[in-house]
Amino acid sequence: MQVQHQANSVMAAVSELTAHVEEVDDRDRDNTNHNNHDREPGSEHVAIRRLIRRLRISEPPTRFRELAANVLRASLGAQAVVWIPRDQGEPPIIAGRVEGVDWIDYRELATAGARDAAGSVAPVPMPTVKEYARASAGHAGWVVAVNPPGGRAFLPAEVERIHYVASLIGTQLANSGIYAELKGLLFGVIRALTAAIDAKDPYTSGHSERVARIAVRLAEELELPAPQHADLYVAGLLHDVGKIGVDDEVLNKQSPLSADEYQKIQAHVEIGVRILRDLKKLNHILPGVRHHHESYDGTGYPDRLSGDAIPVEARILAVADSFDAMSSNRPYRRRLGLNQIDQIFHEGRGRQWDPRIVDALFACRADVEAIRQKGLGESLIGAVDAALGRG
Repeated sequence: MQVQHQANSVMAAVSELTAHVEEVDDRDRDNTNHNNHDREPGSEHVAIRRLIRRLRISEPPTRFRELAANVLRASLGAQAVVWIPRDQGEPPIIAGRVEGVDWIDYRELATAGARDAAGSVAPVPMPTVKEYARASAGHAGWVVAVNPPGGRAFLPAEVERIHYVASLIGTQLANSGIYAELKGLLFGVIRALTAAIDAKDPYTSGHSERVARIAVRLAEELELPAPQHADLYVAGLLHDVGKIGVDDEVLNKQSPLSADEYQKIQAHVEIGVRILRDLKKLNHILPGVRHHHESYDGTGYPDRLSGDAIPVEARILAVADSFDAMSSNRPYRRRLGLNQIDQIFHEGRGRQWDPRIVDALFACRADVEAIRQKGLGESLIGAVDAALGRG
């Protein structure tokens, strides 16, 4: 009963997270479409369009501000463009250099009393600052541009462009705050789902985490791209989430399963997909969840896929899952010895498991033994970043 309540709570959190992600995605698209519609035409705005394309919730604020300062400076031809955060504990971002002017001087330029409603201000008592213009990014800070080319004043269109970039920075900062909240929520949902799996089947407590870490190490050995490492980590944590929907009596049965009970166990992969499919930011891990019990020779379940038709993530999870299962105590048997495990993998190579992945397991066997003992933490944080950062 307690586990069922936990599962219901988790599913409510999944629904909440789905709504949040879709809302922010819609807001991202609305902001981008609005900015695309409002921008001025002309080749000088090609660089500004680069900023619009980077206006995403997952873009780190510091990186976006650095890009904004450099893009705006190139667009204006100014001697320097500076981002001055309102929080004095944050460092400024300076693109370009004006002789004899440091970040304290730039902050003075940003915070001095307004001299012009348009944002362009008269020369100040800094010998090397001939002209400057500034724009506020709301509560975040200011953009200051110094010394346009030719010793002239900033043109009205240029001042407007400075304000435009400042507004982009403010928007991106607001988005990044929402992103941090979403990341925390998704992190919590994944950990809650993993805890629900462990609570459902105490014999496999910690199994999902170990499978996740082993899968990542296998991906490294196979030299797969880094984004797949993050996908495998999350898929490993959630590969057995469907067991939440399997009867405790079946999961914890110590005697052999009947045919009907075995079908109930097999159903956990499809139940897992149903639990996770409304989380659009995790849709890319669903093939691993669904197919990690397929066999390389086509005798597995649920779809009897074979060879390369099985997604590579599922083939990796199959090896990681089997290794940890054989290395752990279960209701119906004690853990197997290392020699027994090796023999089973050798016999199943090319039949139950992809031979290339079995070879990778043996190549990094010592590492696999070591990483099984590590705890949940930074790996999941990084994986959540990767998941939310998808377009």
